[in-house]
Amino acid sequence: MYRAIFIILPIILTACSGGSFVSPPITPTATKLVIAGWTGYMPQTILDAFSAETGIAVEYVIYEEQPAAIAQLRAGADYDLVVMGSYFLPRLIGDDLLAPLDYGQIPNHRNISINFHDLSYDPGNRYSVVYQWGVGGLIVRPDLLDRPITRWADLWDPALAGKIAMWVTEDDLFAITLKAMGQPVNTTDRSVLAEAAQRISTLLPNIVALDPMMPNAADLLANGTYPIVYGWSFDAIAGHALNPAVAFVFPEEGPIFWIDTLIVPKASTRQAAAFQFINFVLRPEISAQITNEIYVATANERAMSLIDPALRDHPWIFPGRIMLKAEYLSEPPADIKAYRHQLWEQIATTQRVR
Repeated sequence: MYRAIFIILPIILTACSGGSFVSPPITPTATKLVIAGWTGYMPQTILDAFSAETGIAVEYVIYEEQPAAIAQLRAGADYDLVVMGSYFLPRLIGDDLLAPLDYGQIPNHRNISINFHDLSYDPGNRYSVVYQWGVGGLIVRPDLLDRPITRWADLWDPALAGKIAMWVTEDDLFAITLKAMGQPVNTTDRSVLAEAAQRISTLLPNIVALDPMMPNAADLLANGTYPIVYGWSFDAIAGHALNPAVAFVFPEEGPIFWIDTLIVPKASTRQAAAFQFINFVLRPEISAQITNEIYVATANERAMSLIDPALRDHPWIFPGRIMLKAEYLSEPPADIKAYRHQLWEQIATTQRVR
């Protein structure tokens, strides 16, 4: 099911181009590799295994938000590989900040499911390789709530004030609100966005903002600090392991689908080492190990048989028919993005999360 569901999603636009890839200049063998990503998102065991095999020391730099990482790239940060949401890739490609991937050095790319090839954010797979994917939903403690939570729209219940926690971002709040309204998450209708902004302003008093440096919300869910958290399967599974009362809800309006990729900055002087690391991560046993450690879905179809069956068959990690209602966030046109951000700034001046 996890392979078939993607055929209907709007991000899949064209067949693979089959074009050649431009190789970067040959550089001396690297002794160091700098990778930037979310906290807790690249297991240390994987970094250590790569270093032990290649002799290349890996420095993993943690960023709080992806826009901050993009700003650092623009400023010339010494990054060789970055974990980046596909949402931001068209902008990075258009600004010529990424190195074309040399697939002659990444033969394990053939392990990636065809459903993750040639997606709309990077036609021809010239600049990115899928790292992990999943959906956003609601992680709940039903035993601490007076009513079932089944929809995004339930979050607006005044009785839930202070009981909802999330990592607060403009993209997520607009996506959640538009889903609750029954509108497309990528709408360019200004009147719809204005209405969404008004609804966000009424939702924010219910929300407690989580620290962006927190790797997950498992402890907060397990101990009942917050009975509702907007999050992902790894939060839910980690929380459930600590307390079986933790559950993951796919809202009836449909979840929010995301893909994280691996990209190589054009300014990197160690591109060959970055390609070597990507090829290492795409080994079936390594991709499986990552899923087994962080509970996030892989796109590596040859890794599936190596994943812990309890995770491989887990509907929170590899969802089934609910993906028919999933929507994928794409970056809006510049004028719509500016308008939406203006709305967001206006909200920020009048409303504060706890």
